[in-house]
Amino acid sequence: MKDTILSAAIDVIALHGLNNWTVEEVANRAHCAKGLVNYHYRSKQDLLARAAETIRDNRSARRLATAQHPGTQALDRLWSTLTEEVDSGWFAAWISLVAAESPYRRAAAGMPSEAKGFALALGRSLEVGDRLVPHAPLLHAVLDGLALRLLQGAPASETEEAYHQFWLTVLP
Repeated sequence: MKDTILSAAIDVIALHGLNNWTVEEVANRAHCAKGLVNYHYRSKQDLLARAAETIRDNRSARRLATAQHPGTQALDRLWSTLTEEVDSGWFAAWISLVAAESPYRRAAAGMPSEAKGFALALGRSLEVGDRLVPHAPLLHAVLDGLALRLLQGAPASETEEAYHQFWLTVLP
């Protein structure tokens, strides 16, 4: 039940953002009593922090998984992952958490070691070694910027073209 509640909390953030997020809505979505939410999570803040960590970890794992594909397949999978993240509402949820007050922002923020690990794995997949590692924060910023464009309703084809142009600029 605890995982169901956490999943429901993330769904509510994805659908309504933090401003309209309530424990009651989470309980409704989890098909449980409001008291059960409070039983499994000490407070609304505890549940939201755990949701932020889960979203952060999921984003990191999904991006890293794309780097397990060889060559340009990795870049194609990464694009698919970005669009799925936006379409699912998880990117909007992540944005609302990193824009929130400190405990949620810290919980949702990516860790530098994760960014470096992703850049190293992607560099190996693309056969450029560790050349991407010094630019790990930039890679994440560009990927998040492109996802934000999609979230704002920019045409997917134009955003995908910008994505490919970025990689043509970065890679030899």
